Amino acid sequence: MQDTTPKISVIVPLYNREKFLPQLYATLDAQTFKDFEVILIDDGSTDNTQQWLQEHALAHGQDVIYRHQENAGPYVARNYGLSLAKGQYIAFQDSDDEWPNYHLDEFVKALDEHSDIDWLFGSLQRIDHDTKEIKEASNFTMADGSRHPFVNLHTEQRNGLSVINDQSIKTVAIKHCVPGSTQCALIRKSVFEKNVFDGTYRTAYDRFYAIKSVLRGHKFAFVDTTHQIYHIHDAHISLVTDVNPEKVKRSANTMLRGYSALLPLTHSKQEVVAVKNQLARVNAWELSIALKDLGQLKESSSAMLQAWQLAPTNWRYAKSYLVSLVRICIAPLGMKL
Repeated sequence: MQDTTPKISVIVPLYNREKFLPQLYATLDAQTFKDFEVILIDDGSTDNTQQWLQEHALAHGQDVIYRHQENAGPYVARNYGLSLAKGQYIAFQDSDDEWPNYHLDEFVKALDEHSDIDWLFGSLQRIDHDTKEIKEASNFTMADGSRHPFVNLHTEQRNGLSVINDQSIKTVAIKHCVPGSTQCALIRKSVFEKNVFDGTYRTAYDRFYAIKSVLRGHKFAFVDTTHQIYHIHDAHISLVTDVNPEKVKRSANTMLRGYSALLPLTHSKQEVVAVKNQLARVNAWELSIALKDLGQLKESSSAMLQAWQLAPTNWRYAKSYLVSLVRICIAPLGMKL
């Protein structure tokens, strides 16, 4: 009897993405590797997403599984998709982004050949959705032109793959994150057997899931070629076009929660210090400033004090905390600092 189990499960959360569905189907159909199932989890869409999918159900070559859930966020949707996945490998995609046609083909061959690699990723390119202008050629390159620290770690070269074998990988992941997002990666299903996504997050959990996977000891490898094309547009959930203090405050609290959750997974002093430094940075330069701009001066000062307590040798936090105290004192006088 022929085995009909797909090699890969592609999981896509959907929320009011009707206009992007033709692009999603196009990028899936363009894949040169065909042995995959598509799991579409509709996160309570209120547009015509379901109708469009029903009308185009026969237009796609792969098996398509569609499920609808009440709106609960993309990570609950991904977990639902994982519970249905039958593939040996897991690929995540967003409905408004693209893969090069070689994405699945190159990665499945590599993981088949190297059984010790758990998470294989490539670089991400950002383009303007309307003009197709390239805004960022590769997320492996930092703003100053240097190479991202995570992909600058010591590696073992295997037929074009860079397999990370650096002892400092955990500390570097905490300090600088993992540039291989879930959408530009192919991941063994076994990674998710005991640890799924935290569905209480609405955004940003990709970064913390990747860091946690590093801290849990999963083997990471990468290639320097593009494996995700990220579309920048006004409807993108992670696009921040209006950086108002309230949004910054919410984002900062999400970051503090995420970094705090890393502490139970740390095993060395360097890792603990790295987490505390990240918490200090977010408290000082994101949360405290946002609270100040919102006029919540005492809360702003408390956030800066927290940063100083987390990183007591950082004189900038100490200085900024003293300034925040002065700001509280002169505020009743109508003066600004």
